[in-house]
Amino acid sequence: MNKILLISKSVKIHETLFSLPFAYFGCLMASQGQINIVDVGLVSLALFLVRTFGMAINRYIDYDIDKLNIRTKFRPLASGALSKKYILGVIIISSILFMSLCFYINQFAFYSSPLVLLLMFFYPFTKRFTIFCSFVLGFILSIAPVGGWVVANGNMNFNIYIFSLAIMFWASSFDMIYHTQDYDFQKQHDLQSFGSKFGIINTFYIAVALDVFSMILFILCGYLFNLNFLYFLGCILGFGIHIVKYLRNWPKSDKINLKPEFFRWNTLFSLLISSFGIISII
Repeated sequence: MNKILLISKSVKIHETLFSLPFAYFGCLMASQGQINIVDVGLVSLALFLVRTFGMAINRYIDYDIDKLNIRTKFRPLASGALSKKYILGVIIISSILFMSLCFYINQFAFYSSPLVLLLMFFYPFTKRFTIFCSFVLGFILSIAPVGGWVVANGNMNFNIYIFSLAIMFWASSFDMIYHTQDYDFQKQHDLQSFGSKFGIINTFYIAVALDVFSMILFILCGYLFNLNFLYFLGCILGFGIHIVKYLRNWPKSDKINLKPEFFRWNTLFSLLISSFGIISII
């Protein structure tokens, strides 16, 4: 039980809330508001498995880096509380179960599943050679509504890609800010990010621009999907969350100490946009 709790803490299962609501949105959008409990269950399980794989592979590949970083050295794997063999086991089991589940869902899901796993395997290496690592993570999270659509429909629709692009901009922006916490460490160890390249304050300005672009796309999707006023109300509330988030966390110099609530604001944004969208669809 102790090992299970450590694994859960290591892969941060609770952060599935970042993307799970968007997956539900894609699923219900594809089914035109018809709730299918089986599809919802498949979406939930698939996202849980693939996200577990993604976090576990990230911890495994970044093991040496996490041990040196003051912010991450107390994580279960980096601190030695959890051995690498347990994380490796999680990686193997979650990937096999994910691909097996995709095989059960439909052909499109199965044929695309190795590409999703490969992209998640590739992501941890990106911070070693490109500042665009946050966009890779943003793209990974943006797959959620596409995955939900595939489960319910088995094929694709152009409009859901626009919705995914909005998520990519949003997710990339908060990941950029997240990495500013490691500004000094990244400078010392030649790790790449927008923060280490352009400085913390400039990174915040870039993040604001990305969030503005994402909101424009979220609003556009409301028109493309013919959603009612409830969805647009969710967009207004989401925009308000962005304003509060930046006001409470804006740096005064190239030093930053993000408040823990920063991450809760992003979770709340995801819940608002997707929940109001789902209610609008239904």
